Amino acid sequence: MPKKSNKTIKDPSLVKEIRALTESEKSLEKELVREMRLLAKEIGKIKQMEVIKIFRHPWKFLGLSMVKGIMVGFGSVLGATVFLSIFIYLLARISLVPFVGDFVESVMAEIQGPAQEEQSSDSDIFEQYKKAQQEIETEN
Repeated sequence: MPKKSNKTIKDPSLVKEIRALTESEKSLEKELVREMRLLAKEIGKIKQMEVIKIFRHPWKFLGLSMVKGIMVGFGSVLGATVFLSIFIYLLARISLVPFVGDFVESVMAEIQGPAQEEQSSDSDIFEQYKKAQQEIETEN
């Protein structure tokens, strides 16, 4: 412990200034203590948050991430379906307009054309499979 000096300050303005400084230091210390307590409370709240608890358990985190991904995917598909159905409905309504209608009908015909070709090629593949299967059976 430091030794106290026996010297006394005789200048009253200097004494007032020293007292003011010590009082301001004490008020700053009190403010600092108060802020530290508030910070400790906030840190405690953060530790209790469910998000932080989930990060401590990796399997739980992975499971929730997977569920979140499935829900986002499902929502995207559902939203795209609704959007496309409204778009196609509007295109069907536009086909009544003379100039745009011809263009829309040609686009619809081109869309339906490859789809019908794919169906016929799929049926050809199935027919080839059945023929090959019958040939194998007749050989045995």
